Amino acid sequence: MPYSGGQAKVSNGAVVPVIWYLLNLLALPVIGFAVLVWLYLRSADMPALRRAHVRAAFYMSILGALLIFSGVAGFWLAFGHTGNFWTGAIVWAIVLHTSFVLWGMIALAQAIGEKPPYFPKRLV
Repeated sequence: MPYSGGQAKVSNGAVVPVIWYLLNLLALPVIGFAVLVWLYLRSADMPALRRAHVRAAFYMSILGALLIFSGVAGFWLAFGHTGNFWTGAIVWAIVLHTSFVLWGMIALAQAIGEKPPYFPKRLV
């Protein structure tokens, strides 16, 4: 006998932008960001929860790129082409990349649970 206890719940689609955010970080950097930009440009007519996750993922992608590249550039300006530059830049990039991946995993859990992302309300 098939189970019929409310399993046909309609999804709001909030998981999709978070999946693309994680794909952008882990597997498909340029393609993932292009899809996030496309979703962001179409976010005006989405449900509120999905729009919040789309905007948070888009802003976090831009913030991550800015922080990682500006930090590496700062190490270059401070140390030049030395061992100190490579040590600092690699540690900086790994720590920030890992932090953004962890934020994406938490955002994915929030999206699956149909809750808004942990992000400033005024930006989403």
